[in-house]
Amino acid sequence: MNLIIKKCETNKEKDGRAFVHHTAWQETYQGLVPDALLERMSFENCRKIAYQYPENTLAALADEQVVGFISFLPVSRSFVSIQPSCEIVGLYVLEKHQKLGIGTALLNECIDILPPSPILLFVLESNEKAIRFYKQKGFRFTGKKIKQDVIGGQLIELEMVLER
Repeated sequence: MNLIIKKCETNKEKDGRAFVHHTAWQETYQGLVPDALLERMSFENCRKIAYQYPENTLAALADEQVVGFISFLPVSRSFVSIQPSCEIVGLYVLEKHQKLGIGTALLNECIDILPPSPILLFVLESNEKAIRFYKQKGFRFTGKKIKQDVIGGQLIELEMVLER
């Protein structure tokens, strides 16, 4: 497999990012979030997101196909617990491409290009697989929780930080 990590620039890459976003949501969150929320995360919604801020997205291309991406903010949102900081707002890899180092490669490249301040992210409390991944990479919980009312129920996200 020929893996390239690069900025998400072309329409093909943005469409690939949208496909990964939509597919990974279905693969990852089935049983973890209400079905009504999964149904709402349509390919078209993911496509709109992909085209909004492509400059803050790195894509993982395996044999010229997008198989994962990471989206980030060089300056985190105002409600995070540590300021100044950067923020990862999404890291997704297609299930059949997981456990191949792609998520790690995306995360490492992102860390390299972000300003040298703490990196924050929010992870779904019930997403044990993602929590294990981030802990292995040096992230720790800050103690902050966000409860979100969503269609069909409530989500709880936990804030994690990588100190640098």
